[in-house]
Amino acid sequence: MNKTFLHEDISSPAVAAGDTRFINFARACTLAVDHDDTQARVADLTHAFVADWRMPDSRFLQLQKDAPYASYLLYLSEAADLCIVLDVFMTQQAAIAHNHLCWCVFSCLEGVEREYLYKVPDDLSAAPVEILSRLRKPGEVTMADAAPGAFHQVECAQGDMAVSLHIYGADIGRLQRHMWNRTDAEYVQFRSDYSNSVVGLPAYLSTKDVAKDARQA
Repeated sequence: MNKTFLHEDISSPAVAAGDTRFINFARACTLAVDHDDTQARVADLTHAFVADWRMPDSRFLQLQKDAPYASYLLYLSEAADLCIVLDVFMTQQAAIAHNHLCWCVFSCLEGVEREYLYKVPDDLSAAPVEILSRLRKPGEVTMADAAPGAFHQVECAQGDMAVSLHIYGADIGRLQRHMWNRTDAEYVQFRSDYSNSVVGLPAYLSTKDVAKDARQA
C-alpha cells in the first residue's frame, strides 16, 4: 500500500466525522470479497448504502487542479482486493473512455451523470464504437464488467457537480489498464492514481480503523 495514505498515529477522517455508516459499509464490502458472487453482493450493499449517505467531509469534494475530474480514495482493503473511491465531476468535465480490468460497482450520489458504453474487442484491435448512452441518477446502482474490452466513459450531465461512489475489486489507482487516446487514435496504458496525494489528504478510512471497529463490535 502506498505510504501516502497511512497515518497510523491518528484516526482517519471517517472516524473523526463519526461516519459509522461508511465504516460499516466498508467492512461489509470487504467481507463480501470472500464470496463467489462478490460483485452482486457489493451491488446490494451499495444500493442500501447510497439511499441516504453523502460525503460529510467537504475536503473530499474539492476539485483537483489541472485534472479532468477528482478521484478520492476512501478505503483500500488490506489485501488490496477492494477499494472504495469517490469521483467528483463539475459541469463539462468527463473521464476519458477506459476499461477497469476488475469488477466495479458504482452509483451517482449527487447531480446526474451520463455513461457512454463502447464496443471494443478484448484484444483492443479496433477503435471503440459507442453502443449506448444513458443517464445515471442518484440511487441507481450499476455493475461494470472486468473484461479488457469493457470500455465506458462518464461525465457530468446535469447540475453544477456530479458525485459518484465507485467500488472496485482491486486497487484501481495502481492498476495498469487502458484508455482510448482519441487524438492519436490508439489505446494507451495508464494508472489513474488518486487525488488524495495531490491535495494532501489521507484515505477517508484506514484499514486499521476498520479492524479496530470490528474488534469493538
